[in-house]
Amino acid sequence: MSFLTETVTIPVWLLILMIGGLIPLFMKMIELFSSSKWRKSDRETESREESDRRILLKLRTLKKAAPPSKSVLDVAKEKKQEKKADILHVLKIMAAEGDKGVLLKAIADQLNINTSKVQQAMVQLTDKNLVEEVTGVSGTKYYLTDVGKKYCIKKGFARGH
Repeated sequence: MSFLTETVTIPVWLLILMIGGLIPLFMKMIELFSSSKWRKSDRETESREESDRRILLKLRTLKKAAPPSKSVLDVAKEKKQEKKADILHVLKIMAAEGDKGVLLKAIADQLNINTSKVQQAMVQLTDKNLVEEVTGVSGTKYYLTDVGKKYCIKKGFARGH
């Protein structure tokens, strides 16, 4: 037999009792080791989520960041194109209204732009003799002149009579 059983006599019931007592201990140890592995994976997923959040935050701040600086000429061209677009939109609205006359505020509301931009467009149109300004009780209305009507017909904003 073995050295242990020959030197010390251990009853079988004591061996069974010891093994029965060690089983819950082993179960707890297995639970602790396995949960620590899960905790590590939870930490890893949390750290991944945190890094994903950081990346999204960086992307958002990059989107909000100012675009690369443009040359003065590019900015001037863009402003000039905006003004031309505003003028064309104003002419379209005035051609659609016909001979009724239009208030600055009404045009600004329809275009959803600032009244000062509409005012600038009206000044240019008045200087080119396409629009005339008439001050009345309800405020200053703007009407297309004969030249303005012909121009709108030529551009396709209005139909000819």
